[in-house]
Amino acid sequence: MSISPGIHSIAIDDITRRAESAGYTQRSPRSTVEFIGQDLAVCELVDLAKQVADTAATVLITGESGSGKEVLAQIIRQHSGHRSEPFVAVNCGAIPEPLQESEFFGHVRGAFTGANERKIGKLERANGGTIFLDEIGEMSKSLQAALLRTLQSGEYSPVGSSETKFCNVRVIAAANRDLSEMMDAGEFRRDLYYRLNIIRLEVPALRERKCDIPLLSEHFARTLGAKYGKAGLRISQEAIQVLMTYDYPGNVRELENFVGRAAILCRGGVIEPEHLPAEATDLNPQQEILDRLDDFQSAKAHAVEKFERAYITAVLQKCGGIISRASAYSGLSERNFHEKLKRYAINAKSFRGPVRG
Repeated sequence: MSISPGIHSIAIDDITRRAESAGYTQRSPRSTVEFIGQDLAVCELVDLAKQVADTAATVLITGESGSGKEVLAQIIRQHSGHRSEPFVAVNCGAIPEPLQESEFFGHVRGAFTGANERKIGKLERANGGTIFLDEIGEMSKSLQAALLRTLQSGEYSPVGSSETKFCNVRVIAAANRDLSEMMDAGEFRRDLYYRLNIIRLEVPALRERKCDIPLLSEHFARTLGAKYGKAGLRISQEAIQVLMTYDYPGNVRELENFVGRAAILCRGGVIEPEHLPAEATDLNPQQEILDRLDDFQSAKAHAVEKFERAYITAVLQKCGGIISRASAYSGLSERNFHEKLKRYAINAKSFRGPVRG
């Protein structure tokens, strides 16, 4: 598989499709969707997504919340033969279990109390196009069985109806939970897992591709600045350095939140460290100590670990992810430097890029 060098920035036009029988409008969540990154793993991921896009294969996208799974699903759809057809995104975790089958397959009038009219389900709305099933691990066992039937034959029946309908949809599923563990626990059907897991794409967490934080920060400063009436808003290198030290349990979504907040609070044309939230800047170390008050040695060990992690991250960014340069710059031996990378689970390759002066 060839890997395209440089930055992947995939733009997707507005998606507006109307289901004629229901007057239903399906619109993309944003007018433009971008997957921004120069990390090697991200470049490989986007290239693989493009490679499998123009097939009928079911795709399973895994990764933590906020890492960009739906963006990747939109990229697959945009590079497929279904690009002009509906794209229907469904958050399985947001639908109450009693309503899941009705939401997916629709229902006929009188199917249950309150069913006063016919309802068109998500599958019918997506017919001919793509359906994106986010948080599929939250799907009920009964719906898992019904979805398996649809994946195998294209058949389904609306709730309360004996009629068999057919649909032709590309299924892309996403999970932020470990489906293999859920199978072992009896929470997810093994046969459905194998149907979904024909092509698997793993979206890396932001902490595993920190070299992309400057690109993402600059992108969010520009787009969110324009959104909040501050066209041309920039972010300083000092602020980016601060953002590089944070681990982002909320991933790209959390970084976007940080920069969005800073864009609102910034009075000038440049976001500085003081505009960033306390989680990122650690402007109140005394409060952090109070929040996790422990004996002296444990508190000291935590402070040392936090400093070492931030220092190693900053040196790797400065040295373009080249370990020999980073170890020489820091004054540590390469062996010691490697030990710290292993201890803090830092991937030096994710910092590969131009050496900063």
